Amino acid sequence: MSMLLTAQAFRVKVGNAARKLVLLKLADNANDEGECWPSYQHIADQCEISKRSAMNHIQALCDCGLVKKVVRKGGPKGNSSNIYLITLGGENSASGSATTAPPSANDSLGSETDALPPSEMVAPRISHSSESVIEPINEPVAPGADASAAGPVSGEIIPAEPIEPKRPRVDIPADMPGPKDQSAKTFRAWANYAMAYRHRYDAWPIWNARTAGQLSQLVDRVGHDLAPAVAAWYLRTNNQFYVTKGHPVSLMLTDCETLAVQCQTGRQVTATKARQTDRTQSNLSAVEEAKAMMRARREQAGGAAC
Repeated sequence: MSMLLTAQAFRVKVGNAARKLVLLKLADNANDEGECWPSYQHIADQCEISKRSAMNHIQALCDCGLVKKVVRKGGPKGNSSNIYLITLGGENSASGSATTAPPSANDSLGSETDALPPSEMVAPRISHSSESVIEPINEPVAPGADASAAGPVSGEIIPAEPIEPKRPRVDIPADMPGPKDQSAKTFRAWANYAMAYRHRYDAWPIWNARTAGQLSQLVDRVGHDLAPAVAAWYLRTNNQFYVTKGHPVSLMLTDCETLAVQCQTGRQVTATKARQTDRTQSNLSAVEEAKAMMRARREQAGGAAC
């Protein structure tokens, strides 16, 4: 997620509420260079609109110069999702041109499948999807620290030759509470949590001994590499209970295993989905029960005829 692009997208006037939501979704998916590649269906699902509406809104954003679209194909299922470069009507924020990003220059209609992972010769991109995709979260570094020393902080599988990010996602502000030693056990998880918390609530979270202990338990339960990604994912989760309580660290620790699975799969199980699943299961159970009753009656009728 690019906080800078998201903030800029909020200030852009597009003349349509759904179109504004699609622009914000693209900004939420984009890295700091303005690149993302979510599928049309994923955008439609996240914005609660139809796939056709998502395609129309994206085309409208491209027509007014807020977004550039690169259509490509060559994915594992035939076509790959489009690459979007968010420009917001100005110069492209990406350091390279759009034509150098896709692995294939052939034009095609966009599909719903996710793009192939970037090669080790290309800077890493970000893609949120309903399929099994994890968003890489780069480790924030302190002001003045060597940016090249910051490695990826995510739950993804690191390739044999890890791709070093061009620069850290954000610098650690001097007024951020909590540990300042980057080698500390809880530093990366806390930094991701604190920065995401401030982005959402415009304030720093409270740091105290209890919070430190809870974050230490989080690292123990989900692992040192996955804990920062879980912390950032938690702050983007709009679970009603989390939002009502203000996303405290205690709830993140309570549900950390569930959050870790959601983070790795890119899927959130909302209360509505849970109720729909329960109703579906209840309906299936009722059908099976009715079938059993009909079989029993047929057997009884057959016995009486003999």
